[in-house]
Amino acid sequence: MISKRFQIDEENANNRIDIFLSRNFDSLSRGIVQGLIDEGKVLVNGKRVERDYKTKIGDQIKIEFDLETNNADLPQDINLNIVFENNDLLIIDKHAGLTVHPGAGQKDSTLINGLLYMYPDQKKIPRYGVVHRLDKDTSGLMIIARTLESHTNLTDLIQTRKIKRNYYALVHGQPIAGNTIDKPIGRHPKNRLLFCVKEGGREAITHFKVHKKFKNFSLLDVSLETGRTHQIRVHMQHIGHPIAGDQSYCRIKNWKNSTENEINALDSLGRQSLHAYKLEFTYQEKDFSFLSNMPEELQKVVDQL
Repeated sequence: MISKRFQIDEENANNRIDIFLSRNFDSLSRGIVQGLIDEGKVLVNGKRVERDYKTKIGDQIKIEFDLETNNADLPQDINLNIVFENNDLLIIDKHAGLTVHPGAGQKDSTLINGLLYMYPDQKKIPRYGVVHRLDKDTSGLMIIARTLESHTNLTDLIQTRKIKRNYYALVHGQPIAGNTIDKPIGRHPKNRLLFCVKEGGREAITHFKVHKKFKNFSLLDVSLETGRTHQIRVHMQHIGHPIAGDQSYCRIKNWKNSTENEINALDSLGRQSLHAYKLEFTYQEKDFSFLSNMPEELQKVVDQL
C-alpha cells in the first residue's frame, strides 16, 4: 500500500482533484484516481471529496493506493543509459524517440518498462520514481528516485525550483542575446494534445541566452524555472523562434533564406532539436552536477549550419 501526502500551494490551487493527482502519478490514470476518490482513498483535510472538487491553497491531500492493481506497465529489456546511481537516485541519459511512460498512444517499450526490468522495486514508488519528464523526441538527462523518501524530497526540490536544468535548443532565426519569457501556459483551445501561451494558464518561466549564432538559426542555452509540459517548445514558438524540427509547434521547413543543406539536415534529424544537457542540485548536503554531450545526430545538424 502506497500512502502519499500533498499540500496545495498557489501554483496548484483551483485544479480538479482528479486531474491534479493523475498529473502527479504517472502510474495512475485519471480513471483510476476517480475510482480511488469514490472509494474514499483520497482525503482532503481529512474528509472525503467528490471527483470535481477544486483544490484550495493550504489543502492537505492524502491518497492511498495499491500499485499491484496496476499491471499495465510490464518489465521489458530496453537499453537505458544509466550515467549515475546510488541508493537514492538514478540519472538516465534518455535518447530521442524513447517515450517516458506508457499511455494511450504507446502501451509499452517505454523508459518505465526498461526501468522496471532493471530495477523491479521501482514499482513500489509513486510514478515509478520519475521526478520530471522529457518529451519523447527530446534527449538528455533525467532524475529517477529509488526510494519513497528520495521521491518525496527530489519532487520537493523540483517544485521549489532548486534543481537547475539546462537545455540546448536549436531555433529558427536569431533572438536577442538573452531574455526571460514569463508567460502562462495552458491547453490549446483547438487541439488538446498541444499547449499555448494562454491567459489564466499555469505560470511558466523560461530563461535563455544565445550559445552560438548561425546565418538562419541560433543555438540557445535554455534554463527552466518552472516545468510545464512542452514549455520550451511553446515559449520559443510564442516569441517567433520555434524549435527547429518540431513537428507540432513549427511546421516551417524553409525559414526565410534557409539553404537546401540546412533543410535536408533538419529532415534527416527527424525530431525537435532539443537536448537536456545539464542537471545541478544539492541532495542530502551533497552537490550533484551532470553533463550530457550533444547527441551525434544533433551535433551533425549543428555542424552543417
